[in-house]
Amino acid sequence: MSPAVATVGMAEAKTNFSKLTANANATGLPITVFKNNKPWVEIRPLATPRDDFEGMPTETIRAIRETEAMAVDPEHVTYHAADDLFAALGL
Repeated sequence: MSPAVATVGMAEAKTNFSKLTANANATGLPITVFKNNKPWVEIRPLATPRDDFEGMPTETIRAIRETEAMAVDPEHVTYHAADDLFAALGL
């Protein structure tokens, strides 16, 4: 039997984002976020063994590789608050 798919509404995702991401990484299972009763985005774990990509979607593998490249890039900027990111983007 496959594990149950985890789903949450947008409001819950905003309120409990840290808990949801921790749960996704701990269980290895994605969480689907719904907006207006429709699937909107997915919170997917990337903290997985880097030598075992079997069964992962291509876009997840690409995201893992991009994340690893950013970690070693001395010019990469990490924003710790969304407001800082939006300001840098001029939004």
